[in-house]
Amino acid sequence: MASPSECRVNTCVSVILESLNMFVWMESVAKRMRQVELLASRYSLKFSHKCCNGEQVRLDCCFHQPTEASLFYKQIISLEKSHSRPKVLYYIQTESELGYQHKAVLTEQDLLAIQASTYCRNIFRTNIPIRVEQEEDTVAYHFKSVAGVNMFLFNKSNSRNPMTLGLLRMNMVPKKFVADDEGFYRLFTEDKMIAPEFGEKHKFKIKPRLEPVEDSLLGGSLLLFSTEFDLFKFLVSDDAADLLHLTFDETKIIENCEKTGEKIDNSVSQEKCKDPFLNKRKEREVRVVVAENEKKFRVIRRQDMGILELEKKKLELERKELELERENLELVSKNLKRKNLESKNLKRKNEWESKNLELESNNSEWERKKLELEMKYKWGEKDKKEESKNRTEHSRDTTNNLVTLVLDRLEDEEAFATNKVTESVTTSDENRNQITSMD
Repeated sequence: MASPSECRVNTCVSVILESLNMFVWMESVAKRMRQVELLASRYSLKFSHKCCNGEQVRLDCCFHQPTEASLFYKQIISLEKSHSRPKVLYYIQTESELGYQHKAVLTEQDLLAIQASTYCRNIFRTNIPIRVEQEEDTVAYHFKSVAGVNMFLFNKSNSRNPMTLGLLRMNMVPKKFVADDEGFYRLFTEDKMIAPEFGEKHKFKIKPRLEPVEDSLLGGSLLLFSTEFDLFKFLVSDDAADLLHLTFDETKIIENCEKTGEKIDNSVSQEKCKDPFLNKRKEREVRVVVAENEKKFRVIRRQDMGILELEKKKLELERKELELERENLELVSKNLKRKNLESKNLKRKNEWESKNLELESNNSEWERKKLELEMKYKWGEKDKKEESKNRTEHSRDTTNNLVTLVLDRLEDEEAFATNKVTESVTTSDENRNQITSMD
């Protein structure tokens, strides 16, 4: 906990970055927060905490010396002036006002104190993670960090006087949420279409509002809960976030005189506790003063609305540009598909022509082979005839040669035989002659 001396000096700086454009958020906000964290890293911080809810980033930095906090604050101002987007909000305050000495919890008393239907049409719609718990006779919202509590309070309070956990606890006005005559705790919505299944899921009954209420039009519905726990749990549910309008029935919110710490000795104070509508009348007087102040800032609000209108128009133009880009991409995709189809058809045509050429080539090859076979057949027949002729001639020559040889041999044998006969005759003649001579 901060000491009293530390509580009197501004040693804490809170920086909030927010953007209505998610495309800007994804790039520009993250880049800007890195720049802020880089500036903070140059100092020896007492502590720093960051919270992000998808649309905003909050960084709480606590410095040891107020001079460091003041210098860092001036650097953030310079950084904000050097860039037009995203939107940068920054505040300098004391450590006790920042509220890190408290637990990251908002009680039922805290929630009743900050609720403002004139500022938020759906009073507690948020995407900050919240755990709802019943603590004895009261309900509490538990957050992950005090930075998350401060972001929730910042979004649910007037932006000209940003609320933090420390400031809330310093300026607490205890209030009490009472049930109606039938024992129901009531919320009010101007949304006309609420399905009965919606009420069954979140344990409430739906009742059309008939009685007139000051500063509010007739119509809408009352959501009747049997327990405060179910009511406060529904307020931060995803289904409740879908409603355009959702508030407490403010006629059932009164000041809790038992927890003010004041003595109730005079009749006026007793009448205040007995008459819950006395506080309501005083609130009406305050509203008159607020209305007068609102007139002074009407021009500023109109300028803000003009800026928001320009932002909407810019978003619309960006959406149209994205649609055109999407249509162009679709056209390009169609052209690519058409070209791919043409290329496939061309490829198929080429393959078909190639197969035809191949078939023609095969046919020509077949014709050639057929012609070769025919030629081979013809030449083979011719060769066979010539070979047969040659064989016939050869056999004839061979036969002639054999006949000639046989004849020659016969002639030789005949000659030899003749010679033998001759010799024999001669020998006989000689022998005869010898015999004759001997005689």
